[in-house]
Amino acid sequence: MVSPGFYFQGQELPQKLSQASQGIGAGYWRCQLASSSGANRMNAWYLALSKGRIIFSGAQQLSWALLLQTLQRYIPRLRSDAAKQEIFALEQRSPALEPESLVNRLAEMYEQGLVNREEVAGALRLKILSDFDQHLFNSSGQADFLPTPELTIHTPLLGFEVETLIAEAQKRQILWRKLHTQIPSMEAIPILNTQATEHSNFTVEQKRRLEGLVRSGKTLSSTAFALAQDPLEVAKVFSKLISNGLVTLDLPGCAAAPEILIVDDSPLVLKQFERLVTSWGYQVKVSQSSVSAIPAMLLSHPAIVFLDINMPGVNGFDLVKKIRRHPKLASIPLVMLTAEKTLSNNWRAQWSGCRFLTKPLTPKEVPDFQVELRMLLEELAPLHRQNQVESKPVYRLESSST
Repeated sequence: MVSPGFYFQGQELPQKLSQASQGIGAGYWRCQLASSSGANRMNAWYLALSKGRIIFSGAQQLSWALLLQTLQRYIPRLRSDAAKQEIFALEQRSPALEPESLVNRLAEMYEQGLVNREEVAGALRLKILSDFDQHLFNSSGQADFLPTPELTIHTPLLGFEVETLIAEAQKRQILWRKLHTQIPSMEAIPILNTQATEHSNFTVEQKRRLEGLVRSGKTLSSTAFALAQDPLEVAKVFSKLISNGLVTLDLPGCAAAPEILIVDDSPLVLKQFERLVTSWGYQVKVSQSSVSAIPAMLLSHPAIVFLDINMPGVNGFDLVKKIRRHPKLASIPLVMLTAEKTLSNNWRAQWSGCRFLTKPLTPKEVPDFQVELRMLLEELAPLHRQNQVESKPVYRLESSST
């Protein structure tokens, strides 16, 4: 059942959302946002509420994968190999398809000291406000409420008052407008003014940190991710650096999209992966043979390579050894793909200097797989985009048992 919704345009969404949220129970506001490019397409944005309070925001409904992605975005120690192994182990102990799994997994993270409730609340607040920055103002479309009682039963998140968050988001909009002259896009790349830095009042340590930060070649958006910081706070810092002549910005404009290579012996998996990742704006090359993978890499030098573990002839782990021994390919990030989500495969991937991604076995696992895949891509090969980014349509990736 879908409750009556409303249409909105321009600056109407904050007020209408606040008014419509009064007195409603648990569920999702599904906002269909008009495409900024003028194409005849709507982009979905979900705002989860429980007991009248906002508990989550995202392009999909709340899941463990989305919650974990948010925590790792704003709590950097959860990105460490040790933390990832502990999280992987608790995922094995708590069935992923049961509604209670989110409660169980978060409770176990509290018990193991991986994270505390204040950190979770802080990460969720920044995630919601960041989405508000992008979606809440100057949007057009329609919103419908989807009642979802289990959000209250199975979600251990206290949430935030709707009006309080909207008021804070409005203050952020004022700050963003003030920063716009110097920070026109968070996809700009900061460039250090070496001479000005040398003559600044910075300490040696401050200069070293600034040089390391700027010379990484990351965009401001990627820098915010690397530092696990609110993009607005990063924009404030760089605005001051620009005002003092210590940094300038390079706007790459239409920089070429990163190229992704996937190596898998399944034509179906290759086709589905290519459609999905291409829809996000990446260039994709595929290889059905592990033997032809290295020649393909030498030809295109991809930003990331995804490797199936179980392939005939040369398996994924053997292929990793060959790649790591090649001087022109050794530094390329590698991600192991498998339908067998076991601790042994996870550990072997980490020992090989690779990341690990489990293929979906059932249709219910597809959304979580898409979230984890998108998180990996944004971390290892972020797209250079303008600040207001249009979300491309997501093609459905079917489950796979290969």
